[in-house]
Amino acid sequence: GFDPYNFSLLIYNRWGELLFESHNAEIGWDGTYKGRYVQDGTYVWKIEFKSSLNAEKFEDVGNVNMIR
Repeated sequence: GFDPYNFSLLIYNRWGELLFESHNAEIGWDGTYKGRYVQDGTYVWKIEFKSSLNAEKFEDVGNVNMIR
């Protein structure tokens, strides 16, 4: 389990610009930035959270391809 009060989801473009940030595990990215769908391409996601059992921090990084 994870501590829902210590969670963040971050989405970046290829230049490292932050496009989306959420601190609620139930709210994900819908593929938009400033109200418009992003261009086709690869975007990096990063999830940071703490364990609910102890104060151990976790971080996972990956990518998602947007294709319309």
